[in-house]
Amino acid sequence: VSARVPVLLPLVGVPPASMPSDAKPAGTPTATEDGRIAGTAWLDFTRGGGGKPNVTDPRELGLKGIAIEAVRDGKVVASVRAGADGTFTLPAAADGAVLRLPADNFREPYNGVSWLGPSLVTPAIIGSYVWMWAGFAMVLIAAGLASVPRELLEAARVDGASEWQVFRRITVPLLAPVLVVVLVTLMINVLKIFDLVYIIAPGSAQDDANVLALQLYQSSFGPAADLGIGSAIAVLLLLLVIPVMVVNIRRIRGEVRR
Repeated sequence: VSARVPVLLPLVGVPPASMPSDAKPAGTPTATEDGRIAGTAWLDFTRGGGGKPNVTDPRELGLKGIAIEAVRDGKVVASVRAGADGTFTLPAAADGAVLRLPADNFREPYNGVSWLGPSLVTPAIIGSYVWMWAGFAMVLIAAGLASVPRELLEAARVDGASEWQVFRRITVPLLAPVLVVVLVTLMINVLKIFDLVYIIAPGSAQDDANVLALQLYQSSFGPAADLGIGSAIAVLLLLLVIPVMVVNIRRIRGEVRR
């Protein structure tokens, strides 16, 4: 954009009935002399037909409140929200930058139950995950506790050890192989979790509960697919899982030697 040329941002796809009640007819921007960027963002659609494309017709309304950002070298140098008639003015720092409409402008507002909203959707998914895998972990830990020799526990108590010392010095070391299995399994599952986030989080709150596996899916198969980013996320997931796999393989080899 340049201060010498007014910026026109005609948009479509917004139902006229959904426009704000206090939206005003789109204003016509004029070039400024102080280096600032002037422009208009409006609904380029005339109900009943007529009008010209990319021109602010009298019956077309401004997009009140839409956010506009000026980006240079990947950084936002200025931002503004359009007025009731869709007009906006960016400071002189935006001269020569590229204008961008942030994705939040087109994000569906959340109108459902509060525990699936942006502020609570992540704890809700964490609770679901814990509930789903708690049984698995408890079964393995209970089996490990059943195999702990009771003679060692009684001997420690006879020698004057407290219950905390018995737990820390005897129970946990003897239960360590089982705890490692549970920890490694849950870590791998956490790294590749996808289904819970995709199913539980509504579309308007998915970005607030996003995880690597979901971003991998969206980047590879979503409406704005970028296979390069999807491949990079897949490689990153592999690199994150490899250390866990190495620990698990060493544990298995150690058990085989015993």
